Amino acid sequence: MAHDEFLLVGQKAFITNGKGELLVLIDPERGLDLPGGKIQVGEKNLDEALKREVREETSLEIDVSKPFVRWYREGSDNSEFAGKPFFIVGFYCKYLAGEVVLSNEHTEYHWVDKTSYQQYKGELGYHRAIEIFFMDA
Repeated sequence: MAHDEFLLVGQKAFITNGKGELLVLIDPERGLDLPGGKIQVGEKNLDEALKREVREETSLEIDVSKPFVRWYREGSDNSEFAGKPFFIVGFYCKYLAGEVVLSNEHTEYHWVDKTSYQQYKGELGYHRAIEIFFMDA
C-alpha cells in the first residue's frame, strides 16, 4: 500500500487591470511568477491567505473568486523547500485598491496580454496557467 504524500499548497492570484491585462511578477531566480504563495501554519481561510500573500508581495487589495487552474512544481534548489512537492491553485481575482509596490521577493512587475507574457522566461506550469487564463477571458 502506498503512503500518503505530504505536500505544500500554494495559491496564485490572476489579477486583471480592467484593460484585459494580467499582473505578472518577475522572480530574480525563477523568472515569470504570479502574486501569491504558500498557505502558512494556522491559516484556515484560504481566501484570506491569498489576500495576505498578494498584500505582502504587491500592496494590492483583491477579492478572491473561483479557482480555475492547478499545476504541480517542485521547490527551488536554493530554498528550504528544495525538491518538495507543491500543488498550486490559480484563482480569478478582482482588483479592489492600491498601487503595485513590490516586496523584495520580486524585481519587476508587468501588465501582460495574451501574447506579451510569452516574452518572459519561467517555469512551464506558469506559462500554461496563464495561457489557460487568457483562453477563458
